[in-house]
Amino acid sequence: MVVAALGMLYVQQQTVKELRAENESLKQQVAQIAPLQEQLASATQAAAGGAAAQEGQTRELARLRNEVSQLRKQTNDLAKARQEALKLNQRMASEVEAGKGALAQAQAQAQAESQKLLTANACINNLHLLATAKQQWAMQNNKQNTDVPTMEDLRPYFGPNGVVPACPDGGVYTLGAVSEKPTCSIAGHVLP
Repeated sequence: MVVAALGMLYVQQQTVKELRAENESLKQQVAQIAPLQEQLASATQAAAGGAAAQEGQTRELARLRNEVSQLRKQTNDLAKARQEALKLNQRMASEVEAGKGALAQAQAQAQAESQKLLTANACINNLHLLATAKQQWAMQNNKQNTDVPTMEDLRPYFGPNGVVPACPDGGVYTLGAVSEKPTCSIAGHVLP
């Protein structure tokens, strides 16, 4: 999911780069309009001057008007392209935000799963300690495989303080007989 969001973000960035380049090209074309409009104004003034030159100037005027018409069309196309680019930028911004939200949700979920695994592993380690303490208790006290110790019986085997391990998720440990593996009441907290 994260890879897809990053891929989508990359594609969007490439599209924005292309639109910016196209926008720059259209700006240059618009900049070319001003000199042509000045030429048109000059040609119009010259046409008013003489009747003999009027026919040539009329043709030039028609040509310039045609160019101005084309440039106006290009200007309109540029305005439309800018609007489309703006819409695309807005859509991409919302998609990026959605991608960020999905990424944050995936990270939170991964963190929760990681925490769940850590507590499960801590509980399983505690179950190993209990199993080892049961075996030591049985050997030192000549107990049979069917004998069942209490937590108090195992307390001396948990270091100088005698702190009996507890499930980090609040589960309840059941010791069982010496030959049995200790268990936890939380699902998934099981000795292999």
